[in-house]
Amino acid sequence: MRKLLAIALFAIINFSARAQTTNNAVTEHDPAVKAKDESVTTDIIDPAVKAASGEAPDWAALTQTITQKYDATTADRTVTKAKIYFYYGKDWPQFCMGIVNYTDKYELANDYKLLNYNAGMILKRSDDPAQLKEAQKWAKAALDSNPNNEAYKTTYNGLTAKITGN
Repeated sequence: MRKLLAIALFAIINFSARAQTTNNAVTEHDPAVKAKDESVTTDIIDPAVKAASGEAPDWAALTQTITQKYDATTADRTVTKAKIYFYYGKDWPQFCMGIVNYTDKYELANDYKLLNYNAGMILKRSDDPAQLKEAQKWAKAALDSNPNNEAYKTTYNGLTAKITGN
């Protein structure tokens, strides 16, 4: 029971504290981070995915292995990205969960084109109210950066309508 409560508390804190980053050092925009992530993917994640023969690999074990070899941020970032690729077209709820986690933690707050793109993916693939509200924040940031951008308006309005049921 304690473990379940701790997990629930962590999920609530983690979800409510999310915001895009302004720190390149935790994103693939930093060449060193990009190189490290590519190495983690090639050396650890890809072999595990291949060994799973089409099934989901043991994501928790991968996260633990990467955390031990590197750090928890690298593990979360690389495993989340791997899940996004793995679940695309196979399991939309898992895919959307990954997009929200990755966008909130590892996408730059001023990459409005990407924020709008990811918001559009959530609009298209999710019915989860929390995910829709999070995507609406990204779409709002994009729209605020360029109020005349029709794509940004469309995404924001679509999310707003889906959230309100209109």
